[in-house]
Amino acid sequence: MTLNSSFDIIILGAGISGMSAAMHCIKQGKRPLLIEATANFGGRARSFEDRVSGDIIDNGQHVMMGCYASFFELIEEIGMMHKIQKQKYLTIPFHFTNGEKDLLIAKGFANIHGPIGMALGMLRLKFLNIRDKRSMLLFALRLKLGICKPGSMTAKEFLLSEEQSDRLIDLIWTPVILATMNGNPEEVSAKIFVTVLRLAFFGSGDASSLYIPQCGLSELFEPFESWMNEHGGKMLRSIGVQSIDIENNQVIGVTLQDGRRVESSNVVSAIPPHALQKIIPNALHQHSYFSMLEQIRYSPIVSLYLWFDTSFPEIDLSAVMNAKTQWIFKKSTTMKSAKSLLALTISAGDDMVGYSTEEIANLCANEVRQCFPEMQDAQLIHWKVIKEKSATVLIDPDTEIQRPNPKSPVDGLIIAGDWTNTGLPATLEGAALSGKIAASLI
Repeated sequence: MTLNSSFDIIILGAGISGMSAAMHCIKQGKRPLLIEATANFGGRARSFEDRVSGDIIDNGQHVMMGCYASFFELIEEIGMMHKIQKQKYLTIPFHFTNGEKDLLIAKGFANIHGPIGMALGMLRLKFLNIRDKRSMLLFALRLKLGICKPGSMTAKEFLLSEEQSDRLIDLIWTPVILATMNGNPEEVSAKIFVTVLRLAFFGSGDASSLYIPQCGLSELFEPFESWMNEHGGKMLRSIGVQSIDIENNQVIGVTLQDGRRVESSNVVSAIPPHALQKIIPNALHQHSYFSMLEQIRYSPIVSLYLWFDTSFPEIDLSAVMNAKTQWIFKKSTTMKSAKSLLALTISAGDDMVGYSTEEIANLCANEVRQCFPEMQDAQLIHWKVIKEKSATVLIDPDTEIQRPNPKSPVDGLIIAGDWTNTGLPATLEGAALSGKIAASLI
């Protein structure tokens, strides 16, 4: 059975890249059909109700930065920017497990922040010595001038070549790399790392400011379907695609899992690499463009939520140093017996995914107590641990070279996703940009 349709394009997957592609297709005057196998928007960026506490929690804490132009374009279009809290300038409290703390405030002069504010913020850090600060500022200057040449090095190799000490790499650059690239310095591409630094931390204006959602991620994307319907698009939810149909190297449509067919000469695949492999014809698996999908490596993220019987200090977030826990975010809770709810993240958590969820919760709860004297006697009354073993693509130097361009060798088949060749790490911004690029190729 063939569905009657007048769609210019079929988009597979209502994650960030799929929604972005659909939005930009509509802006170009095209009518897209967006097909999502689940009932949700956002892909990995989604939320759900914790059954014990009744709180809405995310599948993992997401934070945006001021340089996320493509992502914010999507959020602004559906009218949800008011649900995201913006820092005036980058402000990050640092807490150490020995109880010490510090504060990065990237504040410049006369409301001019950007690279000047970042440089001043680095100079104010007490846990860095004069030598570290001098080395870091010279490195930042070389980046700004475009002198640095990362080539095909890993981030660790590149940083050492730029005379960054092991101490500086551990204290400053490793947390940056983990947060933005979900990989260790010894693994990730220096080329992408340099892009992150230039766009975000040393970018102009509020590029480095953090933007933190004040609602569940699913709520953030909820208006998208209505927006699509109002602008001539359509969405099918809770139904997967069985195959992308191709004849004579030309896309002719897709077959849904219930056997129905939808015809179109243009398809954007905005689904993960392993999912794409399952729905393309077997003959294409031998093509170099598609065979490389099997070589893609992934990196895990462990996210957890801890409910305590003690009030947490009046800060929104903290970078945790010398610990398994990397970031803590203060959340609100409706659980009557709890006085605080914290969201914690562990990126590149390869050494943690083998632990039991109880072991992870107790270990991280102890690190909270060590970092914050106010929490020393806090009792953990509930916890939720989420292990995403394939959270993001691990963009090492080899993967960066092999990342597929959006235009596939099949006519009418465009590929989108944060894992494609965007020049960015696998982030919300990378996903949104890939959707925008895909739409421009239709």
